[in-house]
Amino acid sequence: MLVDAPRWALKLLLISHVIAAGVSLGASVHFALLVRRAVPVQSRLLRLYPTVALASWATLFALGSAIYPNYRLQVRAEYLDLHARWVSTLFDVKENLAVLIAPLLLAQWLLTRRSLDAQSGRVLRACAWVSAVCVAFNFVAGLLVTSYRSV
Repeated sequence: MLVDAPRWALKLLLISHVIAAGVSLGASVHFALLVRRAVPVQSRLLRLYPTVALASWATLFALGSAIYPNYRLQVRAEYLDLHARWVSTLFDVKENLAVLIAPLLLAQWLLTRRSLDAQSGRVLRACAWVSAVCVAFNFVAGLLVTSYRSV
């Protein structure tokens, strides 16, 4: 369990988590901009961005899971729940939203693996824009929570 891990190791995991979040944000926003046309152009980027976004989400999940026991016991319980309840609530919203992003990213990845008609193009655009907005919110919320108190 990482609760007893050295502080430098937790900080390294946290920095890696932030880097993966930046990659996820970049891939999600770039993909949403790429598919804004009525029927997306077939290109390598159409397959690349969803792959990168999905892989970075999985990385975020793994890193976040490794950091969470320490956050829960030493940051949230000992400080945030007592002195900054709104930050704890923001973290909960961010985490619940992160779980909902996964199916959107998976749908994007699957849709870009087949030829798109008008309807699947609309579904792809909706998934892209909703996931980009959610990832952007989570990125900013995560930075805010971390800047208030971190591992």
